[in-house]
Amino acid sequence: MTYRAYSMAVLLSVAVAAAAAQAKAPKRVGWVEEIAIADVGTVVKAKLDTGAKTSSIDAEIIDIRKTGEKTSKKTGETVVFSVSLEKGGSKTFEREIRRYVRIKKKGGGFIRRPVIEMRFCIAGRMVEEEVNLANREGFVYPVLVGRNMMAHAELMVDSGAKQLSKPTCTE
Repeated sequence: MTYRAYSMAVLLSVAVAAAAAQAKAPKRVGWVEEIAIADVGTVVKAKLDTGAKTSSIDAEIIDIRKTGEKTSKKTGETVVFSVSLEKGGSKTFEREIRRYVRIKKKGGGFIRRPVIEMRFCIAGRMVEEEVNLANREGFVYPVLVGRNMMAHAELMVDSGAKQLSKPTCTE
């Protein structure tokens, strides 16, 4: 091998290694994980559901308010809602409604839910993503992590495992 060919091979391998280091490897998680709701400051168990497009959080909607003109990225509305804390009590928020989502009901028909953005720590990865607000008191888990959040956090769900990670984020 000539010096020139050797130099080219070394440069190519360095470039490939650098590109690989920049790419975030998918993180293996179970179908149930503890996650931190960063905006609330609480840790809850969440179900990771690859069949759900949008994530969902248990919330009590208090009020929906008109705020201005509707645009392509805004509904012109905010929602006031509360989220229960793990050790009792609740925390109230006001957030801009990004859009509405139609959810199929078990008995047929649809329900319309507001979608907002919130921050979560999942498997050591901080994610700010859309979640719809829902009354999930009849469900086992207060948060359902959908494909939108799994893709953003680059998570790979192991359907035979639970709690493979901890919600430890530095932010």
